[in-house]
Amino acid sequence: MEKIYIIGDIHTVTVFRLGGVEGAVAASDAAPEALGALMSRDDAGIILITRELAEATGEMIRDCNLNRVKPVIVEIPGITDPRGFGRSIMSYITEALGISF
Repeated sequence: MEKIYIIGDIHTVTVFRLGGVEGAVAASDAAPEALGALMSRDDAGIILITRELAEATGEMIRDCNLNRVKPVIVEIPGITDPRGFGRSIMSYITEALGISF
């Protein structure tokens, strides 16, 4: 079964862990390694990554989303993101998957 994973700051990852989503806490300099580890997992269907870390891994994200079937990597705001959650997490995921309701 495929899973959703999260990579981000300690607060964002903790909130998602409370909801049953496994994840990795990473700083910007460790983000490429953490993302690579999750991308190599056979059960990774969707990887959520905070905007801050997405900036540090932009090329990896583009390459994965354009050239691989899975996982789909979705950029989300982190808990401390000054732009905040303008939309629900589901709207970020459905947009990344190209699903409309």
